[in-house]
Amino acid sequence: MKPCLSAFLLLFLLLLHQSHFAKAGIGSSLASLFKSLNKEKVINWVNGKKPPKPEWDKEYLKYLKPDPTLPNLPLNKERKGFAPLKQYLSNFGYLPSSDSFNNTVDQQTLSAIKTFQESFNLPVTSDIDNDTLKLISLPRCAVPDMDFNYSFTQNVSWPKAGHRWFRKTNLTYGFLPESDVQPSFTKVFRNAFTRWANATGFLNLTETTYDDADIKVGFYNFSDVLIGDLFGFSFITENPPSNVKTAEINLNGNMYWALPSEKGDLSAEDGVLDLESAAMHQIGHLLGFDHSFMNDSVMYPYILPSQERKVELSNSDKNNIKKQYANVDSDDSGCLGVPSITTLLSLGFAYILLMY
Repeated sequence: MKPCLSAFLLLFLLLLHQSHFAKAGIGSSLASLFKSLNKEKVINWVNGKKPPKPEWDKEYLKYLKPDPTLPNLPLNKERKGFAPLKQYLSNFGYLPSSDSFNNTVDQQTLSAIKTFQESFNLPVTSDIDNDTLKLISLPRCAVPDMDFNYSFTQNVSWPKAGHRWFRKTNLTYGFLPESDVQPSFTKVFRNAFTRWANATGFLNLTETTYDDADIKVGFYNFSDVLIGDLFGFSFITENPPSNVKTAEINLNGNMYWALPSEKGDLSAEDGVLDLESAAMHQIGHLLGFDHSFMNDSVMYPYILPSQERKVELSNSDKNNIKKQYANVDSDDSGCLGVPSITTLLSLGFAYILLMY
């Protein structure tokens, strides 16, 4: 078994350069993902045409549909489709990583299913039911839900909950030139950044060039998707020799990103997603927020059919902002002043992370 970090990276490494890593061996650090995001993979997504919906292999889902003749998943028995389900749970932090998931029904996976169901307030069956299948078939953020590793590996890390990677209050953002982002879309991001800046009460975010930006935004071709409809993810880079940190937001250029004026056309099932909702979510990660299991939160990882546009901060989002930024001065002092504690439940164990 590889280090725990690789569990969360496997999906993304396979997303962007599956064939390359199949030959070279899948990397075990987020740095591999960062290096794979070369500009050859960028697509010109703002072309006035709806691209074909990316299809990930949902074939295994049909084998997991509840069988009335099998009220419980039989332990230590083979069940077709169980290996990709294990991979899915591993990608988002519910199972440890493995190079060789199989179709055997085991207690560890049943416990992971239970944790997943409890986390998302689904009926807890420790079994695959229709509610669980419906949720995992929806588009979601590629950032894991729990059991994070925040360390910088080859200068790249996930955003750390409750922590400011930036040492100033005036932040800039810029768009990858190859993404050819039009003014109507930059306006959407500007509105999203403004929402978060107003909520924190001390940040100021302005647009600049991509190379000079603190937060770099790009649209990429998430090709060779292994498991899951993924709309985007974000991460932090540390730039030697100064170790100045910058951030990246990567969105799936194969999706059709709708403007606020096109909200009547939104359809998660057809790959038509609300751009501002995705921007709000990824900016939230970069400002120190993990996924929320409250479905009214902008940090909820899935795009629900009943909430395809979600740009207003919920009461829980606002409370989290107050908690995390209550002791941050409006100067450029950097980190949060008071440590906070987050409890992550995974596979029956509690992980306590002290975050500064």
